[in-house]
Parts: sequence; C-alpha cells; structure tokens
Amino acid sequence: MIKLKSLLTEVVCGKCYQWAWRKVAKGGPFLTLVHGTIHAQFLGKRINHAWVETSNRVFDWQNNESQDRKHALANIGLWVDVDDKTKVEYYSRGFPKKLYYKMTKAKVDKTYKKHEAMLTMVKNKHMGPWD
Repeated sequence: MIKLKSLLTEVVCGKCYQWAWRKVAKGGPFLTLVHGTIHAQFLGKRINHAWVETSNRVFDWQNNESQDRKHALANIGLWVDVDDKTKVEYYSRGFPKKLYYKMTKAKVDKTYKKHEAMLTMVKNKHMGPWD
C-alpha cells in the first residue's frame, strides 16, 4: 500500500539535488549551489533540500521545473497568493532571497561555487547530497 506522505515526499523531494547541481554546472559564475534544510509543511518537519542562489534570488526546482508548480510550491511553503505577473516573475527570475528563506525557514548547511560543485560531484560520483 502506497502512503500519501511517502508519495508526496518522493515527488516533491526527489529531484532537487540533481536539478540544482545541473543548474549550477550549466550556469554562469554567479550561481551558488546550496545544500541545507527547509521546513516541509506537508510533512510537518524539516527535510534535506538543495537550491541555487544568486546574490538576491533563489531558484528551486519546484518553482522552475516542476510540472505542477502550484502543488509543489505549496508543499514546501512557497505558494503565495499574488497576482499572475508576480508568479511569472518568480518562476522566471527566481524568488526574492529574503522571501524564500522566510517562507521555507531555510537553513544552509554548505554552499558550493561552480568549480567546487563539479569537483565534489566527481569525487562522490553523484550529484548530492554530500556530507
């Protein structure tokens, strides 16, 4: 029997490390790969997570790649009741960093610049999570 929470965990939490690593690997020098934790409202607890940052924006696979953005964002606490123009901005330009951290209660464990992320992936033979 499949439990709803485990299914949601797999759908929502299953791709963040690979997505974030690829985004940094393909992106420019101003992107930072972040490994940390966020509070997952649907589970009622903190979960390991990965996202990508610039100096003032956060990109998370749920708001950039997820097929069902509204439900994926709601599960990590990021679905905000704003106008469509603002939602399009968040999807295309990332969430404002302060808003992301406030809404997800994000805590950073480790950050990686592009070169460091590439070397760490080769050393560990996977895209994360690492230590």
